[in-house]
Amino acid sequence: MEATHGPERGAYIWGRSVHNIRIERLWCDVTRGFGRKWSNFFLSLEFSAGLRPDLDAHIWLLHHLFLAAINQDAADWARTWNEHKIRFDNERTRSPRDMFFFGMIENGLRGFDSDPDASRDDDDIEDLDTYGIDWEELHNADIMAHHAEHNNDQELGPDALENPFSNVGPHQLSHVDVQEPLCPFTPEQVAGLDAHLALNLHSQSRNMNSRRSVWIDALSYCRQLYDSE
Repeated sequence: MEATHGPERGAYIWGRSVHNIRIERLWCDVTRGFGRKWSNFFLSLEFSAGLRPDLDAHIWLLHHLFLAAINQDAADWARTWNEHKIRFDNERTRSPRDMFFFGMIENGLRGFDSDPDASRDDDDIEDLDTYGIDWEELHNADIMAHHAEHNNDQELGPDALENPFSNVGPHQLSHVDVQEPLCPFTPEQVAGLDAHLALNLHSQSRNMNSRRSVWIDALSYCRQLYDSE
């Protein structure tokens, strides 16, 4: 972002998460909308349905069974969110989609595909220390509780803490390496698993109890597949 828009413009905000309270609010809504449902579901599989999250084969099976369903839930939630109405003082209600569309008409094209020099004509940000803070939402107890639950207490890395009076960004950005789990079966065996699950009456259901049944059935099939070799 800084390479595109230039330094010290607030394109990338580092430091305490209060500067990103708007995205924290969005994460809170995502968790409430469908994230907690899946989190509780996976925990229940671990507690009482044989899931071993330390085994790559089990993670692969979760992906194979439920990743498309999670993506569908995310797409459904995003579509609903983009169409929901937001109230403004002394203005008519508008949806995020409306604000995005009419904002481009009023202010010009924005984003990565637009002219990278166009944003340089914007007014300079006067106070980067308070940029991005939504003071009203900052005092929302639900949002702050969600943040405390899902974030480490130490919000700044050791590099940023070397000089607590410095306003220079961290020397190294956070990085989470998520490796795709390797499939433990041959393509023919995966096809056999899919054919077996197609006979399960719950295979197309979006009910979480039905999905639990699908997991138990698939796990049992995979165990038998290994035992038969």
